[in-house]
Amino acid sequence: MNFEALLRKIHKAKDTGLPFVVYRKPDEQLVRAVIQNDDRIVYSNDFLSSGFIMAPFNAKEKAILFADKHSNKFSCPISDDEYADFNVSDNEMQASSAGESQELHLKLVKRGIERIEKGDFVKIVLSRREIVRLKHIDITTIFRRLMSKYQSAFAYVWFHPEIGLWAGASPETLLKTKGNSFQTMALAGTQKYKDARDVSWGEKETREQQIVTDHIVASLENMELEVSDTYTRKAGNLLHLCTDIKGQLHDENSLKNLIGKLHPTAAVCGLPRIEVRDFILTEEAYDRSFYTGFLGELNYSDENLENSDTGISNGLESNLFVNLRCMQLNEKENAEAIIYVGGGITLDSDPLSEWNETVDKSLIMKSVINA
Repeated sequence: MNFEALLRKIHKAKDTGLPFVVYRKPDEQLVRAVIQNDDRIVYSNDFLSSGFIMAPFNAKEKAILFADKHSNKFSCPISDDEYADFNVSDNEMQASSAGESQELHLKLVKRGIERIEKGDFVKIVLSRREIVRLKHIDITTIFRRLMSKYQSAFAYVWFHPEIGLWAGASPETLLKTKGNSFQTMALAGTQKYKDARDVSWGEKETREQQIVTDHIVASLENMELEVSDTYTRKAGNLLHLCTDIKGQLHDENSLKNLIGKLHPTAAVCGLPRIEVRDFILTEEAYDRSFYTGFLGELNYSDENLENSDTGISNGLESNLFVNLRCMQLNEKENAEAIIYVGGGITLDSDPLSEWNETVDKSLIMKSVINA
C-alpha cells in the first residue's frame, strides 16, 4: 500500500463514520493507521488490552481505545517528496482568530504565582485556548503539514464520530516500553529556535526543568533508573530542555501503575500534582479534554501476543506521547480549530512573558492551518 491509498482509506472511514487514527512516530518514515470496524466507544481502564489509546488530562476520566480486536491496522512508507509541504492559499484556510483574552490569562497566571508564593505549589502549568475560524477543514493537508514541519514529533490525526476530530504534533514522550524496559522524559522550558540549538537558558527554565526531572525520579522510587544529562531538544520552531530517564518494569510496577505515576506529568500539570490538578480544573474555566492527556500505541506486537496478567510481556511495545501542540477541529457550518497552549509557572515567572510564550506556541498549529 502506498501513502495515497492509505489516505483514501482514511477518508472513506471518515465519510462512513468509522473511528480512525493516522500517525507517524518521531523521526520515522512510516505512516500507520488504525481504523475501527464500527462506531462503538471502547474504554480502557486497566491498560491491559492492545490498541491505540487516547486519554484525557483528567486521569479520573476514561481513556478511549481503538482495540486491535475491533480494528484493522495499515502502514506504508513515506518518501521525502511526500513530506513536501502543501501551499494552501490564504483564502482556502485562513480566517479570523479569537480566544481567551490576554487580560484573563494574565490574571490566571498571577493567581498561580500567588499560590506558589504562599507555598501551596512548587510549579503549575496553566493554559488557554484560541479559536481559529476556517472556511473548511482538510485533514490530508493538515496531516501532511504536521509530518513535514515536525519530523521529530509524534504527528497524528484522530477521529471518532461521537467525540470529534483532533490533530497534533507532540514533542514529548510520556512512556515507551518494550518487554520489561521503559523510557520516559522530562521536558520543560521553551524558547524560539533561531538557527542554532546551542543556546543559553535562564534560571527560570533550568529550575523548571530540574523540578520536572526530580519529580519523575521521585515518583519512580525503588526503581533502578538511568538518567541522562539535560540537553536542548528542537520541536518545530521551539527549543526545550530535555532529560531522558530509563528503567525496568517489575511485577509490582505494571504498565497501569507506571502510567499512574507519570500522568499527568509535572511538565503539563505541576506540583504537588493533586492540588495543582484541582486548581487547574476549577480555575482555567474550560475543559482541557484530551489536551495534555496522552495517546499512542498500547501493548502492540507484530506477533499478536496476548498480554499477561501483570501487564508485562516480552515482545509487547507501548509508545505513548503527551498530547501537546494539538488542536480540536470542529466541522460544522462555521468550521473552526480550537488551539490549546500553555506554559509552566514557577516563582520566577513573569505573567506577560508567560502570555508571550503561549502566543509563540500557538503559531505551531496556526502554521499547519495557514492561519
